[in-house]
Amino acid sequence: MTAQILNSELSTIIQDSKRKNPDLRNVPICISFPPDLRRRPYFIKPFVVACSTRNARLAASGINSLLRLVISGGLSPESLRDALQAFGDCASLALDVQLKVLQAIPSLLQNYGNNLNGKLLVSTFQVCFLLHSSRTAVVSHTAAASIQQLLSSTFDKVTAEDESPPSSGHATTVALKDGSVTVHSAAADAYYLMNDICILTEGGEPKVLHGASLTSYFGLELLEIILSSHIDTVVGHKEQVYLLRTRTMPLIIMILSDKTSFNLTVRAVRVLRILLRKCLSAMLDEIQMAMSLINHLLDPNTSALWKRALCLELLREIFDDPTLVRSIYALYDEQKGRKSLIVDHLASLVRLAGEKPVLIGLGQQPSGVEAYQDPSADQIAVELAGFSGPVGTSSSETNLNKPGINVQWSTLRAPCIDQSDKSEPPSIPATYPYSLVLACINGFSEGLARFLLPFTVPPKVKSKRERDPAASNQSQLDRAVAHARGSSEHTDKAQPSTQSSQRAKNSPVNPLELVDHEMYGQIRTSASIVEHCWPALLATSSTFLGATLDLEHFHALIRSFQKFTQIAGLLDLTAPRDAFLTTLSKHAAPFARSGSLKTTVPTTSRHHETDEDVERDDSDRDSSPAPDTSGDRQQRSSPSLASVTPRNLLCLRALLNLGIALGPLLGKSWTIIFETLHRVDGALIRSEWRSVKGHWQAPQGLTDRVHEGKAPTVDELGVELSAVEAVMGRLYESTSELSDEAFSQILYCLVSLISGISGLQGGLENGPVGDATGALTSVVPAPRHQRLGSVSGLSMSETEATTDLILLFDRVGQMAQHNLARLSTTQPSKSGWSVITRLLVDHLSAPSANTEVRLSVARKLNELIGHLINTTSPVSVQQQDNVMRRCIDVLSTAVSPLRRSLSTTSALNCSLDIHVMELETLLLILEQGGETLQSGWDAVFSVIFSIFKNTEGPAIGDGKKFVGLQASSPRSPKLVRSSFASLQLICSDFLSTLPDHCFAMLLNTLYYFCSQDQDFNISLTSMTLFRSVSDYLQHAEDETKLFWNEEVEGCSTESGLYMFLTSQNGSIPKSIIWDYLLLLLRYLATDSRLEVRHSALHTLFGILDACANRPGVVLWRKCFRLILFELLSAVSTTFAEHTHSNDADESRWDETCILAVQRVSNTFARSLKVFSGDESLPTIWNQLLARYGQFLEVQDLGLTRAVFGSLTELLVELHAMPSLPSNTLESAWAIWRDHSPMDYEIPEKADNHNTLIAYLRYIRQFHDMQEEGFNADQSVTVLRKLTLCITKATPVVYGSDTDDMTQVQRLALENTSLISTSSPEILLKLVQELGRLVTSPFQIEADHVQKGKTFIALSKAAMDVLVDLVKQHSRKPNLLATQLLTLSLSSLNVPIQLKYNWKTEGKGIPTWKKATLASLSVLDTDLLRKCTDSSQNTQNLWTEIVTLSDAIAAADTDACDPLKTDIVADQTFDVESFLNLRSIIIPLLGHNSTDIPDPIRRKYMHSLFTHSLIHEPHPDDLPRPDQDLLDGLKSKHIGRVQDLPPKRRTRMSYVLLDQLFDLVAVHDGSLERVRLAQAAAPYLILRVGLVLKAYICDHPLRGLMPQPLSQKREMQYVLRKLVELESEPRAFPGGAVGAGMGGGKEVEGKKHLFLLFGLVMKAMAAAKRDEEMAGRLRRV
Repeated sequence: MTAQILNSELSTIIQDSKRKNPDLRNVPICISFPPDLRRRPYFIKPFVVACSTRNARLAASGINSLLRLVISGGLSPESLRDALQAFGDCASLALDVQLKVLQAIPSLLQNYGNNLNGKLLVSTFQVCFLLHSSRTAVVSHTAAASIQQLLSSTFDKVTAEDESPPSSGHATTVALKDGSVTVHSAAADAYYLMNDICILTEGGEPKVLHGASLTSYFGLELLEIILSSHIDTVVGHKEQVYLLRTRTMPLIIMILSDKTSFNLTVRAVRVLRILLRKCLSAMLDEIQMAMSLINHLLDPNTSALWKRALCLELLREIFDDPTLVRSIYALYDEQKGRKSLIVDHLASLVRLAGEKPVLIGLGQQPSGVEAYQDPSADQIAVELAGFSGPVGTSSSETNLNKPGINVQWSTLRAPCIDQSDKSEPPSIPATYPYSLVLACINGFSEGLARFLLPFTVPPKVKSKRERDPAASNQSQLDRAVAHARGSSEHTDKAQPSTQSSQRAKNSPVNPLELVDHEMYGQIRTSASIVEHCWPALLATSSTFLGATLDLEHFHALIRSFQKFTQIAGLLDLTAPRDAFLTTLSKHAAPFARSGSLKTTVPTTSRHHETDEDVERDDSDRDSSPAPDTSGDRQQRSSPSLASVTPRNLLCLRALLNLGIALGPLLGKSWTIIFETLHRVDGALIRSEWRSVKGHWQAPQGLTDRVHEGKAPTVDELGVELSAVEAVMGRLYESTSELSDEAFSQILYCLVSLISGISGLQGGLENGPVGDATGALTSVVPAPRHQRLGSVSGLSMSETEATTDLILLFDRVGQMAQHNLARLSTTQPSKSGWSVITRLLVDHLSAPSANTEVRLSVARKLNELIGHLINTTSPVSVQQQDNVMRRCIDVLSTAVSPLRRSLSTTSALNCSLDIHVMELETLLLILEQGGETLQSGWDAVFSVIFSIFKNTEGPAIGDGKKFVGLQASSPRSPKLVRSSFASLQLICSDFLSTLPDHCFAMLLNTLYYFCSQDQDFNISLTSMTLFRSVSDYLQHAEDETKLFWNEEVEGCSTESGLYMFLTSQNGSIPKSIIWDYLLLLLRYLATDSRLEVRHSALHTLFGILDACANRPGVVLWRKCFRLILFELLSAVSTTFAEHTHSNDADESRWDETCILAVQRVSNTFARSLKVFSGDESLPTIWNQLLARYGQFLEVQDLGLTRAVFGSLTELLVELHAMPSLPSNTLESAWAIWRDHSPMDYEIPEKADNHNTLIAYLRYIRQFHDMQEEGFNADQSVTVLRKLTLCITKATPVVYGSDTDDMTQVQRLALENTSLISTSSPEILLKLVQELGRLVTSPFQIEADHVQKGKTFIALSKAAMDVLVDLVKQHSRKPNLLATQLLTLSLSSLNVPIQLKYNWKTEGKGIPTWKKATLASLSVLDTDLLRKCTDSSQNTQNLWTEIVTLSDAIAAADTDACDPLKTDIVADQTFDVESFLNLRSIIIPLLGHNSTDIPDPIRRKYMHSLFTHSLIHEPHPDDLPRPDQDLLDGLKSKHIGRVQDLPPKRRTRMSYVLLDQLFDLVAVHDGSLERVRLAQAAAPYLILRVGLVLKAYICDHPLRGLMPQPLSQKREMQYVLRKLVELESEPRAFPGGAVGAGMGGGKEVEGKKHLFLLFGLVMKAMAAAKRDEEMAGRLRRV
């Protein structure tokens, strides 16, 4: 493809050259292209010549071809010079040609980079520089990028050349000022290019890049690119360093010295920044000169604002690099004869920070301590508190000249040093240089800390080699630390690795002691920096601490200030450490202008403070007013008192962090920290802040003062106070790592402060609680104390002093909790235990102490004991006992004053609260060591029992009858909850350690907790503890002894049981305790609260259920006699009382009765195995039924259901026994017979279904227990009650019995099968009742009974039962069979007759169809033949059969819903049913007239006639009651011309018509057939006559209109049947009907025609125009 393109380009060049360029025309051109163009260096000759012509078109073709050759690598190395010459010739042509040249440069570097060196490289640069000078921006910029790429490629070659092995290739000697150096080709190219770039940047003539030119800005940019990308390569070559020293650095110094443009100065500073970082040691003199110049440029009279900012940005980056700072300090400040660059720069920062105090807001706040509430600070504080959005600021406001340093107007979006592409300097805020100064000192401190702090970590924390057993040697740092510390650690006698030795190992390391460390020189340099630079840093920081800073800058300042103080302390430089701590303390605690900052600073650090600090402190101290105790409220609102600001809290937080970091090293300097905390607390108290549980809460009115500008925002202070509290927590935690002596010093400072405020010398003069030794006097000598009851010279009110004391006690408690290991293992006099406990107990028991203080102290004391018990891990049980005893002694001492009678309510409430704390502490002691408690259980129960007002035992009434424990209410609900926790723990974990005589006390206590009414949940929970005690008692003693306790004399009654239990002091049988437990539960079961009663019942029966299978008939007899029967009597009596009194709690007592019945029944059922064969079972059974009878007398549905349900289960269990006790069934039948739930008065909306279900299930189970079933009397009673259950049952809620029977209906119907049918009377009674169930839906519909009960499903199910019963007994004697059929058919005919008139139907088959099928299933021809025993019974039966036939044939189609009724399907069903019935009753219907009289047959025929009518006949054609059947046919009337609609059940009519013809037809000649024919003949003649007469009357009126189709079809069918009919001769009266007509058989069989002859003749006359009908009539 490339060959084709080149061929095309070459052809174009040839054509153009023939006309315009003779030089090109004479160039030899080869059209054929060889396969490898790189071997033909002269091949590009035409393209080179085309470019040299400078013709736009030829040059474009030529440069395009060369570009393709360069990209494809088709040029030979020998032709590169010509190609570069062609590129140079085209550099000044059109834009597209220039871009093609620039496009070729990257491909040239890629494909021919190794060949571009020496002159070729220079030529390439010359082409790029030539294009860079273009005025077209895109060409110039692209050329600049190409130059940068070429430079990078050149120095990459130098790097590769340095890394490759030395070769004997071409070398060049470069002359330097102090000699010469030999370099290889790539290094030489780089040197010459670097030299020319520097010369061109200075504006001189280049040495090798002839004709090239560039601006100073672009030259510095190229230098920056080279140095930033290849600084290691540059530094590694002397010739390059020589250029930096002789060319680059003078150029930079010149640019900085002159008034050059902004972008040029920025480029120069950026280059200087690189040289400082990478070439510092190689250019000491030059760097010193440049940095001195930078320091000089910071003078406001010397430089513009933007240049000062640029220099400060450079200094900021220097100070942010701790390695660079140490290098500069080591090379200059520590070297004699050189300038102290770091110190000088810091001094310049001091001068710069204070040159314009007003600009930075210095002195605008009182003493420079209060935070400036600028919009930015508000915004940051609110955002920290969780809000967003501006707070009182406008984004359009100009902030360039606002005072103070703020991120909004004191910073730039991008630093000046990063805006090298800008030609003009940005708008510099006036405070921007000060923010840079602040950043410099911050970076300086941060860098020092970042380097030194890792060396202060103890070796155990830093070194990970100790975890590897294979590492035998310590690291160098560990060895250095070990050497520095020596072997002064000692071990304790109690533990192999003691707490004190561990704390010694965890102490921070002084880096200056690591003399063997490989970086010791760097450490020493850093220490020298701290020692010599801290005054300047303190002065600068102090200036900014008093300036107006936003939170971001202030945070950074405090952070750097803190870190510098920390490293000063770790280096054991006490002078800077204490100076910085004192400065932080002054800015952390707000004070009035005339107040003093009474911070006790150790004398060892006073001479290290700056003169300014000392002078300021002295002036403050001298001007402090004397404390005034009067006018407290007025002074508190005095404007001279400064309020706490977020800046104060930030300083306080830093101070606390320093306490954490320097804790082991501070010594007496802890005074600075604690007194500062005290002053901040006082200021917050006076600002109406409240401390709640160790957290500060803002006052209500602070928001209003914020709006008035009197106080900082609530959110600011809230956020900062939370942060301070978090740091305080870490401070307390850090004290656990201190040595005993250091910790004692901290305690001494705190105790002195507390004692000064409260006036009590607790912990300083008195001995500790439970210890005879002194307090801290053996550790720290007691200095002179003064009462610190004032803050900033203002006296404290009682409320403020209370809050202050609470805070101080909180600090004591926090530190004690974090030193529990120390307090539990070390001697009390050395660990601080004596001091802490005596301090707390003295303030807790002081009568004059404030209640809030007492509560706080009690809380701290109990927390201390609790934490000590929880965290102690002794090596022996004895040691644990000692710790517990020590804690209990302290607790006992603290509790004893609480028993005094107090007159004030506040004191009483305080005592109650402290009492709660004591109980909680007791619980904690039991949790941790209750299993080892050997004695003192009486005292434990006394403490628990002390919450009740009356602690007397159970009462013994008249006759020594036990009447239960006396009610007693607790003193407070709080005491109940706290006390119960200990009781619960004893019952769950420590029962095995209790002595026997304490169990009665335990059970009484449980009873009281269950009976109390102040905490309902505890009452319920106490019930479960009875179960725990019972389980323990059952497993604590042998079963035989436990459950055979009749041997204990006098324990068979309630009072005897209690008297025996309370009179024993030694060992007591567990069985007696167990009986007493059950007795108490029985009394609790009659509690007035439902849940308590139920809980007692569940607990009682749960205990008994667990013992159900255990031996002991005597035990169970006693349980039923003393516990269960008495329980049933008690609850039934109480329920009856509530029922009669209409108590609102009545519904709740029935639930209790139900539960008692169910659980007693379950217990009785489970104990039957124990009672098996025992003579007492009948007695217990009868007593149980008697108690249940008492419940049934109440006539409650729920209770009745529970009784019968429970009795049913008991009957099941009794049935499973080998032999039933005597009189068991009689009493069971009596309770069912005498207590019928159908007789109850049902309340409105009540539901008795469940009760009736239980009632029905009971009788079924009773029947199963009887071997012979029910007797006659029982059967009658059961049958009557079953029917009552169905009829008296309430409607189903949210349901219907249309599709499915209710459970009551199903059970009642099923129970009918239990009735014995051996007696005819019972059988007939049963069938009669079933028939009532079949017709029950239709009776309800007729009687309009309440909605909800349809009995549809019941009726269908009763049909099945009735059919089965009839079929089962229909083979018995005729009398019984006839009566059964008659009763069943009389019931089944009812739904069939109603058919479409009955609207209520469920799913599935309709009721009338179900009844039809049932009726047909009970009828049988053979059965009907036998039913001739009595004429009356037979007549009744056939009457019902004829009624059934009529009901099947009839259907009121007008009453049905056509959308829900399929009339065709129903007609088919009825036709089939009728035909089945006909096959059964014909010819039996023609039996002798004695059994079946003629009226029954006529009724049947009349039914056939009536329902066979297809069209409605004329009324005159039908006989009147006083006429014969056929007299109507003789009437005369006018015909009808309207169409008569046929009936909808036409098929049924035709079937019935066929039945009439069939009955008249001749058959076997039997009497039955003759009787049927005689009965049917008149109705047949009438039926046919109606059709003929309608035709005779109506057809002539129609004229030419045809006869309606349905009438025509009917008439044709009738005429055809008449012709086909062979009638029974004896069916028609008279023997001369056929005389004169020929006689014989044929005449005999057509007698019906003679009766119809006149009508037929008239019809023929009427059919004179209807030939078809006339023909049919003639056939007749």
